[in-house]
Amino acid sequence: DWIERWQTKNKFYYYHQKFRRVPDLSQCLEGDYLCYYEAEAQWRRDRMVDQEIVEIVRERMAACRQREGPNEFQNCAKEMELLAQVTKAYQDRYGDLGYHGNARTCLMKQKHRMMEERKAAQE
Repeated sequence: DWIERWQTKNKFYYYHQKFRRVPDLSQCLEGDYLCYYEAEAQWRRDRMVDQEIVEIVRERMAACRQREGPNEFQNCAKEMELLAQVTKAYQDRYGDLGYHGNARTCLMKQKHRMMEERKAAQE
């Protein structure tokens, strides 16, 4: 009886762990290694989330293809478009980084891409 009263008073809720957003690598001060580490960990979590998003959209596309059969091109056009958008966004952000990619190389890739876009817009 006492244990049941204690358990109802002290309920444990098991949810997904929520991390606070940390500053981006570009916002860290020079020599602030703790900020570098936190930004790297945040980048890795974001990359894992983006990988799961791509995988979920890919699974939805495969399920639609399986469900529709020969009519997949007309009935799964929305899923095809979504998959194309998601994979392009993932490739733009993380493509060519390789297995050992990190937040710094990703930031440099983004910087170079923005510079190329700016240069192309001026011409």
